[in-house]
Order: sequence, then structure tokens, then C-alpha cells
Amino acid sequence: MPYVVTCTFREPVKSYHLDPGDLELHADSLVIAETARGLEMGRVKFLPREMGDDKIAGPLRPVLRVATPDDIVREEENRQREDDAMQIMRERIAYHGLPMKPVKCEILHDRSRLFFFYESPERVDFRELLRDASSRIGMRLQFQQVNPREAAQVLGGVGICGQPLCCSTWLTQMPPVTLKMAKEQGLSLTPSKISGVCGRLMCCLRYETEFYRDQNMKLPPTGSPVDSPEGPGHVVSVNVLTEICIIVLGDGRQVAVPGEDLRAMREERGPVRACKNHVNQGGSCEGAAGGGCSSGGGGCGGGCGTKKGGCGSCGGGCGAKKKRAAREAVTA
Repeated sequence: MPYVVTCTFREPVKSYHLDPGDLELHADSLVIAETARGLEMGRVKFLPREMGDDKIAGPLRPVLRVATPDDIVREEENRQREDDAMQIMRERIAYHGLPMKPVKCEILHDRSRLFFFYESPERVDFRELLRDASSRIGMRLQFQQVNPREAAQVLGGVGICGQPLCCSTWLTQMPPVTLKMAKEQGLSLTPSKISGVCGRLMCCLRYETEFYRDQNMKLPPTGSPVDSPEGPGHVVSVNVLTEICIIVLGDGRQVAVPGEDLRAMREERGPVRACKNHVNQGGSCEGAAGGGCSSGGGGCGGGCGTKKGGCGSCGGGCGAKKKRAAREAVTA
């Protein structure tokens, strides 16, 4: 198995496996290494170790040397040159009138190439800009178009949580995020509340989606009728984390009931069959097989929907209709 060292470069979110050779490396030490882009300065993330070929992507490039004081000074000068190059790119883009938004400039350690990142809603013919800017900067340029999420990853920053952006620190892939995920978590759908610095939906909306989906399947939705230890009612709010449901009973009282108790009553009594009258009067349905309505607004000759009679609170019902039909038959 090859002996490799893991290093990070300008993008700390990405780790690269390199061949350390005979160099003595330590964690967090600066090194000069050859990458797919060219010569760059990086930082050792994990000490050299053996690793299987199946875990190494692409060719194993070498670490050339441990960074010297001159290399560190050169890297600082490159950062200053990047700021100057960024100013030149802004001026030349405005001069040529191109629909491009400059994002960042990155210069390789040996100054052989400058990478220019930009945003644009469409493809841009930047050939004139490339020749113009290259002659002014005095370096070979490579343009790279990025989307808003990639721009935030390149620039970095701090999210509304106060922590560095996930995409620029540890999130190696950016899976799709939908508005449905915010709805499932009961979040405000105001764009400013659920959007990140890139202007798109925050990647962290996806982290707890599976948990909220499982909880929503176990708990009754808001507005649904339920049977509680205090009587039937309707759910007005649900705390997904504590599994506490706030229920409004027929008499207007609000009670807090654990979701576990609601599930136990549902398993014991079956699906809720409470009619509107039951809930409004604070009564309870004992079931459709022969129980009665105990609501305060009136009694039933039998249970709601039972075989022996109908609800008497409506001034009649199934049982009253049968008696009326019998009297009419006798009269005839």
C-alpha cells in the first residue's frame, strides 16, 4: 500500500493525498506541493500513513519540500498581488461592458498562473477581456465560472449561526435543498430567514430533514381531531422536539398531552370518530359500536352512527325517523 500524507490548500474543505517521499512532516506544517493546478502551498492535515489504492483518487502527486521562510514571504506577496489583480479585473470588466461579477483571484505559488472566478447568468465571450487583462497583470489567466453556492464556497464567510460556512469548511458535497424541507421543519418561509449568504436555501436545512419526517409521522398534524385523556379535541400546536401536543377541548380548555399518550389511545380506541357536536360540547365518543354521546348539548338515543339509533341532539335522528315511519304505516 502507498504511503501518503493528507494536505489542504486554498480550499480547506477539500483534502488531497500526496506522496511525502523522505520528508519529515508534522501536523499543521506548511509544505510546497504539486497539485493538478500547479505548484501551491498547503498545510499538512494528517501525518503520513499507509492507505489502500481504492481510497486514493487520481495520480499521487509529490510533496516537494517543507515551506521555507522565503516561501512564506512569497505567499504573502501573492495575496497582495491577488488584491491588485482583482481591482484590475473589475475595471476591465466595466470597460468591456461584460455581464460578469468578479468573485476572487488566486495566484499559484510560482506565479505561473492566475485563476479568476466569476459569476454570470449566461455564457460570456471574454476573449478580448482575457487578452487585455493578461497583458496588464503580466501573468497567464484562467477564467472559471461559478454559481452562487460555489462563489460562497470560494469566498468563505460566516453564517447566521455565527459559525464559518459549512460549504467552505467541511461540506464536500452540496446536495439539493428544497422548500419542502423548510415546511416539514415548521420554519418561517420568509426568504431572509431560510437563505444563506449565497442567496440560496441554506444547506443546513437538509441536515435534520429525516428526523423531522420521522417525528411528523408519529405525531398528529395541526388541526386534526384526537382523543385525549381529558376528552376529544383538536390539535392546535405540536412541539416536534419534546413531542408535546397542545389540544383544545370542546369546552375551550387547552391541555398539553405527550404524543406517546395520544398514540396509546389511538391504538386502544382506533381512529377518532368524534363528530363536531362532541368536540364543541366537551364530550367524548366511546366508539361507533354502541357507545353514546355524553356531550352537554343533548343526549343520543344511541351512539353516533350506531345501529340502534341516531343522535338525538339534532332533534331526531335515525331512531326518530323509524318511529315516525311506523306511525304513518299504522294510520294508513
